[in-house]
Amino acid sequence: MKFKFLLILFWSLSSTLHATDVFVQIQRGEKVTLGVSHFLSKTGSSSEETLKNDLEQTVLEDILFSQIFSITQEGPSAESYKIDFPSWGKSGADLLIQATVRLKEDKTKVEQSKLELIASVFEVSTTQPIFQKLYRSNPKNARRIAHEFVADLLYKLTGSPGVSKSKITFSNDSSGPKEIYIADYDGRNPKQITFDRKIALLPNWSPDGKEIIYTTYRRNNPDLYLFSLEKGTSHPFSTRSGVNLAASFSPNGNDIVATLSHEGFPNLYLLNTDGKVSRRLTQGRFADTSANFSPDGRKIVFISDRSGTPQIYLMDSDGSNVVRVTESGYCDSPTWSPKGDKIAYSQGTEEGKHNIILQDLATGERFKITEGVGNNENPSFSPDGRFLIFSSDRNIKKELFVASIDGKVHRKLLEFSGNSLTPDWGP
Repeated sequence: MKFKFLLILFWSLSSTLHATDVFVQIQRGEKVTLGVSHFLSKTGSSSEETLKNDLEQTVLEDILFSQIFSITQEGPSAESYKIDFPSWGKSGADLLIQATVRLKEDKTKVEQSKLELIASVFEVSTTQPIFQKLYRSNPKNARRIAHEFVADLLYKLTGSPGVSKSKITFSNDSSGPKEIYIADYDGRNPKQITFDRKIALLPNWSPDGKEIIYTTYRRNNPDLYLFSLEKGTSHPFSTRSGVNLAASFSPNGNDIVATLSHEGFPNLYLLNTDGKVSRRLTQGRFADTSANFSPDGRKIVFISDRSGTPQIYLMDSDGSNVVRVTESGYCDSPTWSPKGDKIAYSQGTEEGKHNIILQDLATGERFKITEGVGNNENPSFSPDGRFLIFSSDRNIKKELFVASIDGKVHRKLLEFSGNSLTPDWGP
């Protein structure tokens, strides 16, 4: 938990859509049924068959994750690339996905092999195509083109690309000390990106998804480092004496808010992209941390113990107009919804049990995303605002879970070794 971590640290340191009616139905909240015909293999080679099955499964998982559509596969497969639309209509399908996979293998230079996914979506009642596109990739990145197809499909039908192309970052201790990892939104393809061999945690994405800022002990002090995904390297960002931690980017990427204690107590500072302090935002004999910008960049939400217990506060991005938001419990790790109308945070009791809370900023209404299932901490919204990722010890060790914002669906990400914590959902 960020706030506990900070206090321990401080005190230990003094194309146009044709089927418009489909879009309207989805907007009304009615589930459209997608028929997914088994993908076709162009050549039938064993390698192509394996990739075809992987692509089909990934597309199905991405669509199901969106919770927008019902799915049926109870119609006939295309024969000679002819689709039996009446049979698919009888199975209840409103739309039909038909895709063909082709692998152009270069057995002398495997890295030069090419994978193609030719995907089409038809309106079953009219047999007319509403979406068609060719995707190309190296076979090693097969999942990427499946994610791209689903994102394009969702955008065509709903106006939002969903989350299939998004990434997550988190801290994990499977290699010993906590290190920073990235993975696909569903937890697949995890990759360790730091090798500091010291505690590294609290990663936060830049708005363009090209950098991650995090706190590391690689120099035996809690310092801020920036990791470049393009270069695959990290460099110091803030290594001032005392704590440098819990940093997050402004929406335009030009500013970073972080907790620093080089001038005494751990307060909030605004830094530019070179790591230079441009403004001190809070001043006092208390600890302020876990700061995040609102989506429009005008507000900052943060945690402070100025009232005696850690509570959530809002202020303007220049440090003015501080307003207390919560009144009870032990609050931590607030995060804004993409629309800026809600915040999510963890709230604990005196017994130490923490739940994820979703709060409407206009009405003050609070809703528990989790309850009675271990400690749940460090929430982060998905890019479309429909899901939250967080860490939970409901199965003893800390693991990453995703929940819908109505709290009805909880899903553990794929099994990782060790403990996973402090996740951030990126673009």
